[in-house]
Amino acid sequence: MATDRNNRPLFVISDLHMGDGGPRDNFAVDNKESHLNSFLDFVEANNGRLIVLGDLFEFWQANVSKVLIKRMPVIDRLAKMDAIFVVGNHDADLEHLIDTGMMAHPFFDKMTRPFTETIGGKTFKFMHGHEVEPFESKDTPGWGRILAILGGIIEDKKGSPLLSQGGRTEKMLLKTGRSFMWMWSCFVNRFERKCTSASHQHNFDHELTPSQSPSRTKGMLALYHKDQIANGYDIAIVGHTHAAKSIGNWYHNSGCWVGLRKNFIKISPDATVEVLDWKD
Repeated sequence: MATDRNNRPLFVISDLHMGDGGPRDNFAVDNKESHLNSFLDFVEANNGRLIVLGDLFEFWQANVSKVLIKRMPVIDRLAKMDAIFVVGNHDADLEHLIDTGMMAHPFFDKMTRPFTETIGGKTFKFMHGHEVEPFESKDTPGWGRILAILGGIIEDKKGSPLLSQGGRTEKMLLKTGRSFMWMWSCFVNRFERKCTSASHQHNFDHELTPSQSPSRTKGMLALYHKDQIANGYDIAIVGHTHAAKSIGNWYHNSGCWVGLRKNFIKISPDATVEVLDWKD
């Protein structure tokens, strides 16, 4: 059984951000579900294994139960494929249910935290990527989630997802978020009767995800490299930043399925890693 497993190609996707089908749901536009099913057909045709590397669901902008019910056809198919699901920051509400037996659907039996696996003599670490960040790894909602909610309110008025066709809305939301954060800090400082100083200010940018603040992506590489050295693995396979790329042979990012992008990673049994775009 182990031999068969090691001789199969491994496919990795992440950051689908599947929502409840409403105006905030990026996955509900651009025929995403059909493209995903075509990709899953391709994985099965190649006798591949599949890892979903976090942010499969979008719980920052939608009710958890509505998302799960809406996306049950995808969940059913992933369960039949025996897919492994690593929890991300946008679906972190599920993290403390890992190994509890409280999620009766078989898909969630394969729900896990980051893990390592040896392929072709190399040690791979599979993680969503937010785990190396001091703010994003917290359980309690932060400014990144609040900014996503603000974006969702705008999307409700617009009637469709802001990011369905890409666009520059992140910059607009970031500007709005900074303004809101500045006003909130002033309010807190005045309420507590303390002077405004660096020690009392939140670092707003550090609490955002790299997709919300793309300038943070470069800094993330240093965090991943530090984690690699500290934990002694060879290759990091991550998502989170929405930026599909490879750096050397130690870092590979599975990108996302947000907007017009549909990225994935293929890992061959000899440990060759390819970062690819899915086109039917």
